[in-house]
Amino acid sequence: MTARAPLLAALLAACGGPAPADAGPPGMDAGIDAAMDVDAGTDAGVDAGSDAGPIDAAVWVGPGCDPTVGIECDGDWTDRCDPACAPTDCCSPQNGAFTCMRRTAEGACPTADIWLDASRIDGSYDFTWRDFGAGACTLVEGCVGREGRRRLLTFATWTPNTGTADLYLGNPAEMTSLFTYSACHDHFHFDSYARYELRNAVTGEVVAPGHKQSFCLMDSYSYPDADIRGLVYSCEDQGIQRGFQDAYFDYLDCQWVDVTDVPPGDYVLRVELNYEHRLLESDYDNNVAEVPIVVRPDDVTLACPPRIRQGIQRNCGLRNEGHFACAPGTPLVVGCSSICGVGACTGDPFVRVCDGADDPGCDASLALAADDNSYCDMELCGLGGDCCPRAELVCPPSGDIVVFSGSYVPTATSTCDVVVQPR
Repeated sequence: MTARAPLLAALLAACGGPAPADAGPPGMDAGIDAAMDVDAGTDAGVDAGSDAGPIDAAVWVGPGCDPTVGIECDGDWTDRCDPACAPTDCCSPQNGAFTCMRRTAEGACPTADIWLDASRIDGSYDFTWRDFGAGACTLVEGCVGREGRRRLLTFATWTPNTGTADLYLGNPAEMTSLFTYSACHDHFHFDSYARYELRNAVTGEVVAPGHKQSFCLMDSYSYPDADIRGLVYSCEDQGIQRGFQDAYFDYLDCQWVDVTDVPPGDYVLRVELNYEHRLLESDYDNNVAEVPIVVRPDDVTLACPPRIRQGIQRNCGLRNEGHFACAPGTPLVVGCSSICGVGACTGDPFVRVCDGADDPGCDASLALAADDNSYCDMELCGLGGDCCPRAELVCPPSGDIVVFSGSYVPTATSTCDVVVQPR
């Protein structure tokens, strides 16, 4: 009910997702370390320019990081520090700046550790329908099975970095070994950041593959307190600070698995990060999360999962208020607000109106109109104003609308005596 802060909304819009403030301070120059090649013709791998010395005579390589495809698998961004670090130190990205950090006795450098916060998925997922045309970017990039109306399992993916160094990538335009430019979306895709698949809960069989092309690794919030202060990395200078987290919200393209052809039942959503080990981490075992998923029948009146987000976009826990005939093209008012002169309500409900012929199930993404607070008294609901809804729309060509209502907070109670009248 409470609107997001304008600043955060602007930041989200900047990169097609949750974006921080300006890029990091001077010194975090973009691109791959020029001295990172191991073999001729390879532009990724262990930094060959590490300082010589007793502690790193044999260059340390992070266990699990694949030096044939990885970035800085030794954790030492040698020529980013000026003056150069001593042989006993590493040049390490630390909260937005490169600094000399002491190696361990084994010669190891500080490393990032990203992992999946499964609590952001468990009980918080939802299902929605969307229409995809033949030229849709999401279809071109394989995020849905085919064109047309598809049912999607949507969820958020949060990846904190609780390691001892930033996860640093830099400017994707200069990192062709890790990023692919998408002319369709006009941005760079990180090739192997995360992959999703839905499995049968009993047999483990993959019933619906999915993927996420992460085009912007960045600071979304601090961890664990989810503060937006202190953000450093952005779409132009990519990374995740230690003590911060990246967040991919469920409204972003490809942040889903296409379950159109999956029957209702019990499943497991498997999410895996950094699955090609291109990014150096201290622990790869925490990069996989498996979350139980119940694929519900396509019915928005069914009960919601326990931690579904509040608001008018959810597709569960609604009441069917019935079909209403109207003259096609006629402007309509649909609501249950006595202050507005259209019905009456108790509690804090919302209304959703759909074409009764095209979408009788009334999915949020296909609604003709939806409303939470009428503002007929020019006051916010939370400040004592009208909490009853009033939506405006035009009668569709079918001459049939269907109206659903629900409580803004899924666990709250409300009533909505709906009235439909010409506007």
